[in-house]
Amino acid sequence: MVDFAFTTYDINRVFAIPFGTNIASQKVLEKNNFILEGKFDKVLIKNGELLDELVYAIRRENWRK
Repeated sequence: MVDFAFTTYDINRVFAIPFGTNIASQKVLEKNNFILEGKFDKVLIKNGELLDELVYAIRRENWRK
C-alpha cells in the first residue's frame, strides 16, 4: 500500500493511527519503517475504556531504505 501511495500520488507522507493497545499493528508498522511521531494519552473511547492514540508515519525520503 505504501508503494502504491508513493508511486501513484504526489505525497510526502503516509500515516497510520493504531490504538495504543494494538501492539501487533505497532510492530507491523515499525517493521515497515514507520516512525512513531506522536502519542496522545487517553483520547479515544472504545468499549467504555479510554485508550491512547498513536501516530505512525513514513516519509517519502525514508521509503525504500
